[in-house]
Amino acid sequence: MVEIISPGQSFEAMTQKALDYLTAGVERVWIIGDRHRSLTIFAPDRPPLTYQGDQLVEDDLLPQLSFTVNELFAKAKV
Repeated sequence: MVEIISPGQSFEAMTQKALDYLTAGVERVWIIGDRHRSLTIFAPDRPPLTYQGDQLVEDDLLPQLSFTVNELFAKAKV
């Protein structure tokens, strides 16, 4: 599940939504924050992980996927 924080939404509200998804059985929830150019990944078996800038994003659920947050935002042209 991927959620993008829109204007007027708080990270706290999105965190609660992510936890609700995990409780419902979703394996991963990604929250993308445009304001801070960040990606936070929620998983049922660990605390949330937040990535920014040139940090490499990798997830054992998608082992072939590897990118930096800067690359993500560059592809989105924001």
